[in-house]
Amino acid sequence: MERKRTREAGCSRETMERLVSLAARLLLECGAETYRVEETVCFIARRLGARDAQVLSLPTGCLYTLVDAEGETFSRVVRVYARSTNLSTIEQVNDISRGLVDGRFDEGEALVKLEALCAVPPQPLWAGIGASVLGASGFAVLFQGGWYEALVAAVCGGLASLLSRAFGPALLPSCFHLFLSGALSAALARISALLRPEAGVSAIIVGAIMPLLPGMLITNAIRDTVSGDLLSGVARSAEALIRSAAIAAGVGVALALWRV
Repeated sequence: MERKRTREAGCSRETMERLVSLAARLLLECGAETYRVEETVCFIARRLGARDAQVLSLPTGCLYTLVDAEGETFSRVVRVYARSTNLSTIEQVNDISRGLVDGRFDEGEALVKLEALCAVPPQPLWAGIGASVLGASGFAVLFQGGWYEALVAAVCGGLASLLSRAFGPALLPSCFHLFLSGALSAALARISALLRPEAGVSAIIVGAIMPLLPGMLITNAIRDTVSGDLLSGVARSAEALIRSAAIAAGVGVALALWRV
């Protein structure tokens, strides 16, 4: 009966492994919550004929053990090295997994769609800079800054986006990039005050660093902790704390050196 069900499903073990591994890696790389990764892997595996699926998801990887239709058990580890926030990709992976479970397309089509997501080029440089510029200038205005503060914060935001591309994970850990961005923002804010003494330095600095803060990471950390995924919650909280401390240290060092 199990062999017949496997043949009817038309899914080999290799295809099942490839599907669940790709789905887990994409979700983790794009900053998905722990429960979302685990549920997606379980839904896909059971839809493709797995008797049982046990999944443990962490921010840096996913470990799953599956029992196929023939009773054979196999385990895999999906390691993730680069992580970011990409809600669009998370939504697309969710749609693919739901379409597979609902029968809108088979495992072959799902695999093609997931591989296409993996091949999507990164966000264009101009789009990242534009978003940082708009975000930084908007936050500067929100914190009672004027047009001058918004302009300087926009320059700081654009340079921070350039730094993130120039010093990516392949060259430096993210905390160093955030340290440099915080220091650069504080230095430019102080320089702008020399050109316009009435400028609000605090509004410029806060506006420039707000887009850098790990808000999504903190949200996922709280959600994981509340839902009982303590390892993921603590790990995400530690990462958020380190990133926030790096930004604060950069700003503090730049301001301290300015006073010397």
